[in-house]
Amino acid sequence: MNVRRRAALLRYAAVQFVVLVAAAMAAYPGGTWFDGGATSYQLAHNFLSDLGATHTFSGRDNHVSQILFGIALGALGAAIVPFAWAWREHAFAQRRARAAGIASAIAGTACGAAFAGVAVAPIDVRLRLHNGLVIAAFALLLVHVACLTFVRRRNRTGNVWLDLAYLAVVFGYFAVVIFGPRFTTERGVEMQVIAQKIIVCTTMIYIAYITSAVRRAHTLTTSPRPT
Repeated sequence: MNVRRRAALLRYAAVQFVVLVAAAMAAYPGGTWFDGGATSYQLAHNFLSDLGATHTFSGRDNHVSQILFGIALGALGAAIVPFAWAWREHAFAQRRARAAGIASAIAGTACGAAFAGVAVAPIDVRLRLHNGLVIAAFALLLVHVACLTFVRRRNRTGNVWLDLAYLAVVFGYFAVVIFGPRFTTERGVEMQVIAQKIIVCTTMIYIAYITSAVRRAHTLTTSPRPT
């Protein structure tokens, strides 16, 4: 599979993630951390992980939403893995920073596996495993993007300012998770939920950007040059 196909696969997975998660939100029976009687998904009060639970906070069956969310996140995680190993084709033009490239591929593979693992670890069944996988997935994503950005910079294969901006957002998210408000108050949960929505939306935008950049770079390097 060449780099264009890997990029197309990741972009498709990101699009289906957005579509299926939206469908899962619509199918969610309702219930939040502080309001089990809520009758629908609350953007500012429900984590995305709530969609993957077998039952809502009020005990209502949630298998429709769970299946949609599981497919969405599992497919996204699976698509990250082959893309992570395409760095030689789009970020290694001058053969510099090979070690960082290998590190980016390893971190990307583990990141994809962690996201796929989240999909099969419902919060109401395996909460500790679920939370551990979520933290691991975003930490590995941070390492992957940081290493890939370094490789792209060393090989001068594109403008890395957007990569750096995305890294700043991921760092900010970790700051909120680690040092931000706890889940003991409704306001604290709301801030954590909003932070999660921001990082997920930003990640979808970043995927659109990096896959476009990769496909464009591949086109330029494979197009016949005028004589």
